[in-house]
Amino acid sequence: MPTRSPDRRPPAGSGPAPLAAPPPAVVTAMRRVLRPLVRALIGFGIPWPMLSGLVKAVYVEVAERDFALPDKPMSDSRITLLTGVHRKDVSQLRGKAPSADAVAASSPSLGAQVLGRWLGHDDYRDADGRPRPLPRVAAAEGEPAFETLVTGISKDIRPRALLDELLHAGLVAERADGRLDLVVSAHLPRGDIDKLAYYFGRNLADHIAAAGHNLAGGAPPFLERAMFHDGLTAESVATLRIEAERAGMDALVHLNRIAMELADRDAGKDAAHHRFTAGLYAYSAPDGKPAGKPDAAPASGGSGEAAP
Repeated sequence: MPTRSPDRRPPAGSGPAPLAAPPPAVVTAMRRVLRPLVRALIGFGIPWPMLSGLVKAVYVEVAERDFALPDKPMSDSRITLLTGVHRKDVSQLRGKAPSADAVAASSPSLGAQVLGRWLGHDDYRDADGRPRPLPRVAAAEGEPAFETLVTGISKDIRPRALLDELLHAGLVAERADGRLDLVVSAHLPRGDIDKLAYYFGRNLADHIAAAGHNLAGGAPPFLERAMFHDGLTAESVATLRIEAERAGMDALVHLNRIAMELADRDAGKDAAHHRFTAGLYAYSAPDGKPAGKPDAAPASGGSGEAAP
């Protein structure tokens, strides 16, 4: 398994010169990436005219933000040269403020922050590192409780209102004695399209950013690895899915705990303006089926690899 991207030494993340003909292998890879994306777009009723408007605006935004020349203002003409977007459209799109909906979707929900802190902060974990059961309110000063967990992050929402939502979503369960358990196995936003869309956008954006950095020869490369094996039955795939979820959640909970400790240490520092994402995914489909259309039907033949 390669441990580094080819060392072509372009500027980090820039790839080839914008006006150079793209490598055919990259065009083929982009087409493969677009297929499951377009399947999702069509499935949610986003037709080409709507997508073309979104893509045009993003082309202008990215060109202006990421491809400016040192010490030179970015002109409409240069953006047109880089993107192929008509100069009149560039002029209309530049500087357009994002909508309130876009701003709201750009940050994680309070519920996600609360669950992340419950999973990762020492005050809310037991001696074995598992999320501890919490009373709704603290019986004594300094006792960990759901109320203090929520108010430690935000005082803009009542803990009871948030708890009702988490109980309804199955992310938290109430014991007979009234204490609350975090349901780690349900720590996915199932059925809530707003949360699902948020994580779809955030996780795929960071995954593609990491892979794109590596593809362009950025150094040091980001961790971006996957294992692949075919020739499996549906039963074997089911076994792998269970093991991937178990091992993956263990790894993510461990990283989250370290991140919480580091965030507490870095609180208040002027340099504390970086973010970090570590992701995990698993996918299965019959051999030869396009990505984005999973199916439990068995497959035959076999090979395995671990690849970047």
